[in-house]
Amino acid sequence: MPNIEEKLKEIMALVFDVSTEEINEDTSPDDLDNWDSIGSINLVTALEDEFDIEFEEEDIIEMLNFQLIKIKIEEKIEA
Repeated sequence: MPNIEEKLKEIMALVFDVSTEEINEDTSPDDLDNWDSIGSINLVTALEDEFDIEFEEEDIIEMLNFQLIKIKIEEKIEA
């Protein structure tokens, strides 16, 4: 099974229609044109499906970049 970081890169690349090489620890909505409100919803849905987790509204508000999203996923998986 791919690690969380690799899987997250793959999902973000798919959702935002970019290559995985364009995604790094600091990638945020400022870096990707398709990362708008609809893109955020699509990302959250894809992550919930892929990792079989559910984000709360507070979680989603804190998911401001790749690193913070990865931390939230890890927290949900460990919970």
